[in-house]
Amino acid sequence: MYMSSSFAIDIDSDLIYRVQAGDTRAFKIMYNAFEKPAYSLALRFCQNPDTARDILQESMLLVFRKIDQFRFEAPFWSWVRKIVINAALMQIRSNRKNVDLEILVDDVAEAGADRPAMQRDLAAAFAMLAPTRRAVLWMYAVEGYTHQEIGELMGKTPSFSKSQLMRARRQLKQWWDADSKGALPARQDLAREENDEH
Repeated sequence: MYMSSSFAIDIDSDLIYRVQAGDTRAFKIMYNAFEKPAYSLALRFCQNPDTARDILQESMLLVFRKIDQFRFEAPFWSWVRKIVINAALMQIRSNRKNVDLEILVDDVAEAGADRPAMQRDLAAAFAMLAPTRRAVLWMYAVEGYTHQEIGELMGKTPSFSKSQLMRARRQLKQWWDADSKGALPARQDLAREENDEH
């Protein structure tokens, strides 16, 4: 199921033109507009606030450096979001940080369950998925990327994306179906699963 991003930001195209012309005051306005959503997106991928801030800073520097490449063919936030996701994926590849994905996937949970408790349980389960699987699940279920796009972003094939999504959903379903007390696997057991994803 496709779930839209939490943030949709409109900015005046004149502001973009001013940043493209090198106006640093305009860039500060742009930075302030996108700081919160870019940080939130980075935090979804890395779980670590310091790392999320690093991703935010790196992403916004890239926005400033690459803004001449923006052609007004898509919403500006979509373009910025791709830059943030790429930076977060680079962090996953280099540091293998844990990801905390607080999203609800309909095919994992029963509709009548207690939603706040269910979201906490699912957040814990998501945090235990291997980083690549979490990233694929987030990009597919929340950001709406296709398997082709995910494969390209990760330097893999669409089949790789499909298999990671299938494995993530299967693990979540197994964990969800198990007794909720003490059902989640131990961290050492997940190390073997993480090695499977390559």
